[in-house]
Amino acid sequence: MRPHYPKTVAVLLLLQILLNCTFQESNKNNQNKGFDSGKAIVDHLDHLFDTLSSKKNTDKDFQESVVTLNEAIRQTIEYNITSPQLLKEIQAYFPAKKHDFSFILSNDGNFGVFSWRTQKKEFLIKNMAFYVNGGSVFPTSLYGNPSVYEHIDFIQNDSGIPTYILGELKNASPAAHQYHLSAYVIRKDGIEEANVFPNGESSITIRCNEQNLETCLKIENSGNLPKTLYSAVVQQTLSYDDGEYIFE
Repeated sequence: MRPHYPKTVAVLLLLQILLNCTFQESNKNNQNKGFDSGKAIVDHLDHLFDTLSSKKNTDKDFQESVVTLNEAIRQTIEYNITSPQLLKEIQAYFPAKKHDFSFILSNDGNFGVFSWRTQKKEFLIKNMAFYVNGGSVFPTSLYGNPSVYEHIDFIQNDSGIPTYILGELKNASPAAHQYHLSAYVIRKDGIEEANVFPNGESSITIRCNEQNLETCLKIENSGNLPKTLYSAVVQQTLSYDDGEYIFE
């Protein structure tokens, strides 16, 4: 026999569903309202990241809270950055203080990337990228495993199309430094990986051992790590070991 629920119970259940939907929509709108400057966007992101960093993995609702906060961060970035000017404002304001996320923007203002550590059990790092095409800005995802990118440069091929190279210093010790580079180009319909590294790869991990560490430190301090490291990679013979290219 099918159970029979009183009408009042059915009404209460429907009301609860409607309230949940209203709350979720309200939360979405809160991330998509009132941030009309780069400074306002960064300040709001700092508030969200402060809340995220305050969460402890011993909290009963830790993972649920972390998922909710990461979604709020994503919405804030995706829904509010609607013009190339906002990307430039974020870049100008970003160095004013420390943040729990990174933001890089190419010198031509056409390629930008947000990176952060999510505290999730899976997908520990998140990237959100933006590219400018025809005067408009578009959000997009990056390919491959996410990285906390801290550097960006671009090179131009013979046809004048920029290739954007993202760089990360993954590990640093007295014995070795490890770097990760990824390359992209902007096309009419989005971004594509650019196969500019040895063996036609679009992403590369490089290790600089102790005997060549001084050279790599100069590259790091040059202010143009991706471009300088890319030039060194294509001009030198590198050995290959366990997924890494190694400076001889």
